[in-house]
Amino acid sequence: MTERKIFADSFSCSFRDSDQFLSFLRERQDNSQWMTTPSRNIEFESLEKDTQLGDLYLKLYEHEGKAEIIADTMENTNLLLKVNGEAYPVRACALKTILERARISGHALNKVSRQVFTQILNYCMDVASGDSLIKVADDKVSAVHGGDPKDYAVLEILPLVQCVQRVLNRDFPGNNFIAANFDHSIVTAIWSLDGQTNELLDTYRKAVAAKGLPNASKMKPGLRFSTSDVGVSGANLYPILLMGGGNRIVPLGDPLKLEHKNGADLSAFESEMDLLYACYKESIEKQQKLLDIDVRYPYNTLLGALKRIGAPKRISYEVADLFIAQNGSSPCTAYELYLAMSEVIFMAQCEGATGVRIAQLEEIIARALHINWHEYDRPGDFKW
Repeated sequence: MTERKIFADSFSCSFRDSDQFLSFLRERQDNSQWMTTPSRNIEFESLEKDTQLGDLYLKLYEHEGKAEIIADTMENTNLLLKVNGEAYPVRACALKTILERARISGHALNKVSRQVFTQILNYCMDVASGDSLIKVADDKVSAVHGGDPKDYAVLEILPLVQCVQRVLNRDFPGNNFIAANFDHSIVTAIWSLDGQTNELLDTYRKAVAAKGLPNASKMKPGLRFSTSDVGVSGANLYPILLMGGGNRIVPLGDPLKLEHKNGADLSAFESEMDLLYACYKESIEKQQKLLDIDVRYPYNTLLGALKRIGAPKRISYEVADLFIAQNGSSPCTAYELYLAMSEVIFMAQCEGATGVRIAQLEEIIARALHINWHEYDRPGDFKW
């Protein structure tokens, strides 16, 4: 973990120790602030290499030993945000909320020069109503939200993670912290629920064994938690199955979600946590029903289902080819195909996908629990 580069837009790190993870989050909280200001008081300025302004800010930050922050900004957003007499470099993950706050969108924005882009932003912010809630983290602006609590409610990441651990210790004794990942867009953490393995998976394992299928005995129930301060994710709880020592994740369905809106607070999140056991049981039952769906043409069905739920094309073909290589093209169950789909997540992890992308892929794969598998169970050549 290169802690000296935490300011960088591309910074990410992983943890295997929960105490180190919590200590890191505490440090991030200490190095961040929230500011509320009238939206029309915000001004943007382009910050580009080899310009008078760029050279000026490099010298100013170099005097404070922080020239790398400006250099990183000029490699990415080329933007400064000015408010209350201060100027802050803008991080890439802030662009989504800035555009939403300015109420502008469109592919043409990517084609104009940075100076024109800042002019457009300033025109729109100058006529914007209401307040903006600005998050500055590790010396850069990470988000610009609506200033009304109904628009955006601050849910600090550290207390949320502490709440998850506290409720898991209370309701799922014997749980174990597996891993966590941080980047400036999203934070995720995974726990295995070892103490409830037999209670949660006994019926499920028996149903899988009755079909003569392997692997269920090696599965453990788990929980993935994800959250974001920059408008990427609410405070979400995903019931999952863990395979291969936790390296492979099988999503179990729709998460419990608490959006950062309408005055949401820690007590509301803890209330969501209270629903976790029931959510897990319901999700297990949904996946178990896949055992009763027979598939005649697994290759076409697998690709058709992956296309339907929005999985990436290249990895989908790799997953389908791997399944046929390992299992042949004989009829199978939708359950077997669903497990194969989870390889999309694992392959993306191996390729270094971001935390945001992994969370997206988990939600994408979980959509397959709601599709009509027979719709894609057809012979012939498959065309994407």
